[in-house]
Amino acid sequence: MIGNDYIHKFNRALSYNSSLESRFTMMLLRDRHLVDLREEFPRVNYWRPGSLTPNQHLVDRYATYDDGYRIAFAVKTTVELEESGIMEIRDLILEQNTGEYFDDFVVVTDEQITAARSGNGEQILIACDNRNERHCAIVLEHMRMIEGPITIMAVARTLGPDIDVQNSLYCLIYDGFVEHLSPDDTFDDAPFIQTVLL
Repeated sequence: MIGNDYIHKFNRALSYNSSLESRFTMMLLRDRHLVDLREEFPRVNYWRPGSLTPNQHLVDRYATYDDGYRIAFAVKTTVELEESGIMEIRDLILEQNTGEYFDDFVVVTDEQITAARSGNGEQILIACDNRNERHCAIVLEHMRMIEGPITIMAVARTLGPDIDVQNSLYCLIYDGFVEHLSPDDTFDDAPFIQTVLL
């Protein structure tokens, strides 16, 4: 499956070569500390033991964070791990890495890229694209008066239909003011949230 996801945050489209890459992109984009994300970059040279010529590896995703930390990602299904030799390639690249291109190189699979994590990431991304600052401020003020966990629906019932509570809560999760207490489950399946104590 090949396609593009338009990312408002970066005002450009990111291409993907599989649905797994697309889902992983949604997971990465829920991190407010992410300041840049590229696909199929960089092309990294590495040498196998005894080889006189370099091999090349094209990175699937390349993330830069607001503290300057850069992570290269290889995105594979679990069944591709052995056949692709990606773990050996990653180890060689990390051994030979001078820090010119990235600070770490991580292999992620469908075991980490779950439907729930990517679905939550996509909902947060959509919410941020449709953010209403006034509603966010009202919801945050209300959340700061609550001690302990509460469900998304309970907040929505209290504040009523005139406030887009769900969208605002997703934005506040992105901002780091509210946390989803079961991030490995969907918001629908595990709706408990709480204010982050600063």
